[in-house]
Amino acid sequence: MPARALTSPPAVTVTVTLNGEALQVRAGTTLADVLAQRGIDPKSVATAVNAEFVPRTARAATVLRTNDSITTFQAIVGG
Repeated sequence: MPARALTSPPAVTVTVTLNGEALQVRAGTTLADVLAQRGIDPKSVATAVNAEFVPRTARAATVLRTNDSITTFQAIVGG
């Protein structure tokens, strides 16, 4: 019997949008992961997923799902 090649199962991906740009990310990717992968300084932006504000402290726990829409914007400081 011939030996079988060891292969990994294909990675499951989901499609999300970041500021209008479609992205393919691995299932289980968090908002914090996407910011890091795109080189976005997490301290320099505010974030929302599906028009719901996501505080900086919640980004690592915010797992992205198919068709999620991520928006980043400059935080407005002052008064």
